[in-house]
Amino acid sequence: MLVFHDATYPGGWSPEELTRLVPGDFQVANAQELPTALAQGCALLVSFHGAYFPEQAWPAILRFLQQGGNLAIFGGMPFTRPVDSSGSALPEQQAYTEQLYLGPFYPLHLPTTSLRLAPSEEAAFLREQPWQLSDAQAGNFWSFYPMLTQANDQPADLGSSGPIDTQLTPLLFLRNADEAEAQPLATPLMMLDQRSGHFKGGRWLISPWQPAAKEDWLANADALQKSLLLAAEGMHTLEARPQFACYQPGEAPTVLVSTRSRHTLQARVTISTPGGEILETRELTFPGGIAGEQRIQLPTLKTPGLYEIEVSTYGAQVTAIRRKNGFWLWNEALVESTQNKRLTAGRDYLYQQGERFHIFGTTYMDSQVQRKFLTLPNPARWERDFAAMKRAGINLIRTGIWTAWRDFMFVAGISNEAALRALDAFVMTAARHDIQVIFNFFAFSPPLFEGENPWLDPRSIEGQQEFVAAFARRYAAVQSVSWDLINEPSFGDPKRIFSERPIPNYDRFEVAAFQQWLAQRYSLAELRARWRETTANLERWEQVNLPQVRDYETTPRYTANRHMLKVMDYTLFSQEIFTRWVEHMNAAIRDAGSRTLIGVGQDEAGARISPQFYAPVVDYTTTHPWWNIDDMLCDMLLDKTVGKPNLQQEVGVMFVRDVDGRPWRSEQEQANLLERKFIMTLIARSAGLIQWLWHINAYMANENENSIGLVRADGSAKPELGVMLEFGRLMQSIQPHLAKEGPLPEVWVVIPYSQWFVRPELAIEAIRQNIRVLGYDFGIVPQMVGEHQLVELAQAGHQPHIIFAPGIQSFDADAWWALERFVEQGTTLFVSGVVTRDSHNLERVPFMFAEEAQVDEPGPVSHYEYLEGEGLERCQLSFEREKLSYIRKAHNRLEVSHLGKGRIAWSGVPLEHSASRDVMRQVYQLVLDMESKSIQQDSPVLAIKQPLGQGELALYVSESAQPERLEVQPALWIEVLPNRAGAVLIQGQEVTCFGGVQRYTKTN
Repeated sequence: MLVFHDATYPGGWSPEELTRLVPGDFQVANAQELPTALAQGCALLVSFHGAYFPEQAWPAILRFLQQGGNLAIFGGMPFTRPVDSSGSALPEQQAYTEQLYLGPFYPLHLPTTSLRLAPSEEAAFLREQPWQLSDAQAGNFWSFYPMLTQANDQPADLGSSGPIDTQLTPLLFLRNADEAEAQPLATPLMMLDQRSGHFKGGRWLISPWQPAAKEDWLANADALQKSLLLAAEGMHTLEARPQFACYQPGEAPTVLVSTRSRHTLQARVTISTPGGEILETRELTFPGGIAGEQRIQLPTLKTPGLYEIEVSTYGAQVTAIRRKNGFWLWNEALVESTQNKRLTAGRDYLYQQGERFHIFGTTYMDSQVQRKFLTLPNPARWERDFAAMKRAGINLIRTGIWTAWRDFMFVAGISNEAALRALDAFVMTAARHDIQVIFNFFAFSPPLFEGENPWLDPRSIEGQQEFVAAFARRYAAVQSVSWDLINEPSFGDPKRIFSERPIPNYDRFEVAAFQQWLAQRYSLAELRARWRETTANLERWEQVNLPQVRDYETTPRYTANRHMLKVMDYTLFSQEIFTRWVEHMNAAIRDAGSRTLIGVGQDEAGARISPQFYAPVVDYTTTHPWWNIDDMLCDMLLDKTVGKPNLQQEVGVMFVRDVDGRPWRSEQEQANLLERKFIMTLIARSAGLIQWLWHINAYMANENENSIGLVRADGSAKPELGVMLEFGRLMQSIQPHLAKEGPLPEVWVVIPYSQWFVRPELAIEAIRQNIRVLGYDFGIVPQMVGEHQLVELAQAGHQPHIIFAPGIQSFDADAWWALERFVEQGTTLFVSGVVTRDSHNLERVPFMFAEEAQVDEPGPVSHYEYLEGEGLERCQLSFEREKLSYIRKAHNRLEVSHLGKGRIAWSGVPLEHSASRDVMRQVYQLVLDMESKSIQQDSPVLAIKQPLGQGELALYVSESAQPERLEVQPALWIEVLPNRAGAVLIQGQEVTCFGGVQRYTKTN
């Protein structure tokens, strides 16, 4: 062993102390000597200097590790404080940890008392030699997010996982002394076996813990020496797995035991029955230097349930490590237990046996191998994780396939039986814990199955139908498994996923379908007028082509002529084609015998594929509220249609970097943001939430995915898990009292998709401004409705009290007819902007504006505009930057008129595109006939009250940097902590606070 030790570095030791800590003979090298010593070779590089290392030695350290060298570092987050040749420590940085795929790191802020160290399940060698923790101070701990894979194994798939280059094994946990089942707070010792990749063959022992005093190390000298011997052995793996993760009663299971090791390994395998009795014990020997595998053939089994496999190393040459796996014997009684557990959809919420079932869920595949869970199944690990989720109050998990679809169906119609048996075991585990499962089939763009277009080619669609039917048929009798057709779909070119609007694939199927779609709506003469084309360019339908990439440019600085209106039609076309595709998949699932819910897991799609359009063919809509953290309410309302529940899926926090590459937010700040999102799901009348992800996914070559989740790759809990548990406490408190669907909101807001599809910023800003003012300043959570859905809603007889059509620049003619019908029946309509341009920017005057619209010709807004009208003092508004080149006004008045039983208020200035929310509040006060919290100042807190079957729930989301004190009801005051959210449950005299809300005693 080579010990790096330099007396000038923090964390120095005497020779006698090093002898107590390091087993056997070892060599010591200081900063200057380290490169030469590494070049001469060693079995293990050891450092107790934690973060500190010699900058000039880094090339030698890196080369040593790339050659498969073993590493053990104690005393803090390694390789974060380089020391220059003069002995000065440089600022903390993560460039070096990134080069080792150790990822970003965070200091942990933990309680200072009632802590204990406990060995992990895998660290059998520490059972008889436990680590001790000082009763005084525990010291400092860090977390980090390692990337355990270095490549994509499906490069064509956006959701690709990667090879298992590194296997992380936690060895030592920091726990609360009085919480035996709680997730660990930190992992002070872990092992990284480098199975393949840049550091193949190495074993790294990392201890991101700096004890308060060196006596803590000396008190644990024996355990530390055993840990160092473990690291010196180098990479070796020992795994036991079933040939199939689930067997039918009467079948004889096979267990495969495999190793990779430089040394001869002796392994003990124990297989136990569901009742805990030992079924089989084997002792196996594997020669070193080669990968080995041996089989254990079990007898025919009849008892249903989960059988556990335990494998451990033993003998004098290796340190004992233990791992578990298992397999299921299919339990038909669990299938029968799901009867009457099927979820059904109402207008706003989901139900089970007629009772409201509010989803409190998470996303889960596997806490280690993640997206490979159906090819590398571990039912014993699933059992442990499902038990933890159940304790947290989870009632549903979302899972499925995000990549490598052909691994599950090599040939269309012929399924991978091993993968399906893995899902059998997964379904058994979920049923055992009474947890619902949503299974996702595809992601982003469905597989081609040798076709040309994933949405339109019959060959592709038939292959996809075969795929979904294979799963639906197998679990038709399992009432707790429902279906998510595709995660975050993007229409058009599969290589341009997440474009702001769909960009064509330019294949023959798409061209033909677009031509046919247009021909069903327009004559050629009408199309020429709408697209501003000449007869020479558009004389025959065969000349109709798809929009080009340049047609999507919206900045006024792009001065070349382009076909922006063609993009609008293509975007509308994409909505209808996707809806047809959903119908094809639905038919395959229903024909296969499954009757459970079907949805589509869409993100903040906007104009890509919008739930407002495909809602009629699914049982519920979804939102993945990732990025729009300053407009969360709008984000979560946008996809809630009038007739279908909306489920907030993938509720999590994206990883954001500072300019130097380090994390922008602390772990606690991420937790606070997650808390705000959780409470907002209740405010937004969601059917529930599904958090993303229970465990961080370390097996994607994607730094963002490596960071999102509640539980770190080392098994310890992020602060976000505390948010999840607290929200679970809230849900368990209110679940029995949740009210069923009441009347629809009286205030509706129209989503102007015509202008969204031609220039997204025309719609996005207007509706966000509108929703923020209605919610934060007036306490109104409105119903959002799509422009193209208005006709159907009017014909269905709905009658809202007020409809807002914000920031209008162009609008569908049939939608104007629907709004006129609402007004005639008694609705108040507020419109701001231009009302005389249809969706193709042709002049068309709606009947209800026929008199007023003849007075003024629309024109560009000025930097400073004004608005006046009855009951309104003359107000100044401002429009900024590029808006002066694409926003029009109709006039400068707030005009009020009547039609039938209703009223129309029309602001010729598009208020919601301005930077003047104070004017918006003044106008909205007149329209709503109610007072804003403040005309001059934005409200930093969203406060909404909701009735319960028994009592009342007050919900608060603060975006303020300071505590905000609010009166809930007379004599009841609360304080919302900075950037926090929470709830107050009021049941008679009993008041309970949750999350970032606490009682406050107001003094005069």
